[in-house]
Amino acid sequence: MAEAVESKVGKRLSQKPAPEIIEQAYAAEVKEELASAFFNMTAVNQAHVVMLERQGIIAREVARSLLDAIFEIERNGPGALELDPEREGLYYNYEHAVIDQTGPEIGGQMHTGRSRNDLGATITRMQYRDVLLALIQDVLRLRSVLLEKVEAYADTVMPGYTHLQPAQPITLGHYLSAVESGLARDTSRLFGALQRTNLCPMGAAALAGTGFPIDREIVARLLGFDSPVMNTLDAVASRDYLLEALSTGAIMGITLSRFAQDLYVWYSDEFGMIGFNDRVAGTSSIMPQKKNPVVLEYIKGRTVNVLGAFSAAMTGVHSAHYTNVIDANRECFRLADLGLEHLRSTVVLSRVALENIEVREELMLDRCEGNFTTVTQLADTLVSTWRISFRQSHEVVGMVVRQAMDKGLRANMITAEMVREAAREVLGIERDLDTEVLRQALDPRFNVQVRNHTGGPAPDEVRRMSRLAKGRLERDVYDIESTRKRISEAQRELSRSVISIRA
Repeated sequence: MAEAVESKVGKRLSQKPAPEIIEQAYAAEVKEELASAFFNMTAVNQAHVVMLERQGIIAREVARSLLDAIFEIERNGPGALELDPEREGLYYNYEHAVIDQTGPEIGGQMHTGRSRNDLGATITRMQYRDVLLALIQDVLRLRSVLLEKVEAYADTVMPGYTHLQPAQPITLGHYLSAVESGLARDTSRLFGALQRTNLCPMGAAALAGTGFPIDREIVARLLGFDSPVMNTLDAVASRDYLLEALSTGAIMGITLSRFAQDLYVWYSDEFGMIGFNDRVAGTSSIMPQKKNPVVLEYIKGRTVNVLGAFSAAMTGVHSAHYTNVIDANRECFRLADLGLEHLRSTVVLSRVALENIEVREELMLDRCEGNFTTVTQLADTLVSTWRISFRQSHEVVGMVVRQAMDKGLRANMITAEMVREAAREVLGIERDLDTEVLRQALDPRFNVQVRNHTGGPAPDEVRRMSRLAKGRLERDVYDIESTRKRISEAQRELSRSVISIRA
């Protein structure tokens, strides 16, 4: 027979929770909530009490007593809150502390017209609103550093790669502009996730709202939300905003991981195109010569956690009922905090890596001069000067490259005679090629300069794209600062409202 001791959270249950439930579920959960939700719960409690008083649902004296008790709990801090895991979670422990100060007749009125469902959903949205705001802020700083480097290296010619094979000359500024463009799209997705996160579930109660004459707009405004979640069932059932944050984070993590992988290869002794200051490198415990790009390994490694968090959340939610349930609304998002924390760490480390990069510009240019990245321009030149089709030109130049490689020649050692012989052998035609025209076609700097169309690697075009990107970044900075300002103003309004009632 189970011990006949009543539950501490309601008369419906005649027995206290099993020890295993307390140990494996409630004890850990209440500590986690205390660390992550205490101050947000305080704000929600304050806003709800203010709204109840304004709507005449509770008397002003009751509201004053409740807000006085909440003030004391907040002043003492989370460390002073007595936690009893038999009360399941943070809310019941918080309410118990209020009732201890005010008595059940007054303290018991704080929960009028709401449920733990809408309370928990609101706190979760406030928590991840803060996470997204901080993440966006860090991404904007990274993009700013990227654009500084775009300007600095707009003229730095380097090999562009496809399939990790030398392809065509670009500039390092052009490459970094591409990465910034990807992060700008990631930022746009983060803003979208933030917009859909910043909606208030309060007033939904368990799922069907309440019969009390509440005003959901008041609570939403006081907590800095843009508006209430419209449908009360959707308000407590939905966690798609969290899935969106994680999926956006996963996409951005891939952007950063691919960037880090490129730098990782370029840093290798075989490529040797970049280095890093010692302050972001590591060494070996046994091999004295080692200087390891540890910052890049952390970047690549930590992106895994946001991918894992997204996968776990999607797996947990996909077959859950569309209502408030613990598995879909809490348990499957346990990795979300770690995933997004590690993503933010990845953003910061990416910025630090960029700030400490050492670029070997002469080596990059030398690679372009020797590794045949310029021969596409040679093929284009033959089309223009000889009036042959590109496919014919492609075959002629392919023959030239093969012969040069067989002879151990670099690309800049190709001669006009080699081109003429290849044309004779491949096409059966006699054509002359001016040596100066050949040298220009094989010049990496000319290769990038001539590609001055929209989005190309020509330095002037890279700088034009950079100016546009800076304008986009400035708008994003303005938007995030405006959002923070609105939330701060809401916090001040809530504080003024609380002070007015307590006066």
